[in-house]
Amino acid sequence: QKQSPNLPASVEGFAKKVKPLYRLTEREIAAYAVINHIDYVVEECPMAKGAKMLVYKDVLNRLEVESPGTKQRFYWGFLEKQTNNVLSANSTMSDIDQSTLHPCTTCGQPTTAGTCSYCRLMARAKTSSL
Repeated sequence: QKQSPNLPASVEGFAKKVKPLYRLTEREIAAYAVINHIDYVVEECPMAKGAKMLVYKDVLNRLEVESPGTKQRFYWGFLEKQTNNVLSANSTMSDIDQSTLHPCTTCGQPTTAGTCSYCRLMARAKTSSL
């Protein structure tokens, strides 16, 4: 359910998430960004080095070259299976996950830790640049 193009606010404090460009390819989104003068990052995340996701992405890209439309059919089939899922459309997190959320001590956003990962990352960035 987390990959749905329209995610309801499942827990108090979380905003509803909408992915308006979900049907577009990475290349189409890059073209949209260029046409609309929106900066975007071209490089892969340096922390993703060796990640299986990059292997899967490469395999899908090679399949797309050999058989155009493969990635789109794969993704739309995935979304269709998501909508046919027996889980309720509003249950995007388990009860256990919901019960462990509380406000971040720094920014107030919902987190399972005392300080959310964004605030921890920002704190590390500030201390490493000193």
